[in-house]
Amino acid sequence: MPDRSAITNKTITTVLILAGVVGTAAVLLGGRLASRWDDASAIGHHWRSLATKWGEPDCSARDVRLDTRESASRPTALGGGLVIPHLELILVNPAPTSGPSTCNSHRTFVWSDDAAVDRHTRRVTVGDLRTIGMETRIAVDRSKPVKIVRIDSAGNVIKVDSVRPVFVTVLPD
Repeated sequence: MPDRSAITNKTITTVLILAGVVGTAAVLLGGRLASRWDDASAIGHHWRSLATKWGEPDCSARDVRLDTRESASRPTALGGGLVIPHLELILVNPAPTSGPSTCNSHRTFVWSDDAAVDRHTRRVTVGDLRTIGMETRIAVDRSKPVKIVRIDSAGNVIKVDSVRPVFVTVLPD
């Protein structure tokens, strides 16, 4: 007859191995599910909850529009020209999202992963370009994603767009 301590040891070893396998699978599956969070998942949530995933927004704006700006045409050997349209992000009356210059009536927020866009929005909201009162524009080389989040009157997200602009234009009021 087998010794009880040997059976107990085998049972404990089996349970520990099984727990390790299940725990590892749960961590891997949970990490995969967490990484699959996409922009559409933000719809219906309060815009402040996005700060835990994306950080603080670069700015808010009265309106954000997308347009195209054409490159200069280059004549070809046959006399025609090649015109390339580039995406332009237009921010109307941007403001910081916190601090004394915040505009609570803005219903559009901008998050950016691009350092050039971050610097420009900072300059026009709280920096040296804030008071000039005229249109400013920058060109962005190989832009990273810029997220445009529109909210309703309760602060809940109703639309999320992710774009890679070549130009960022700021229009003051």
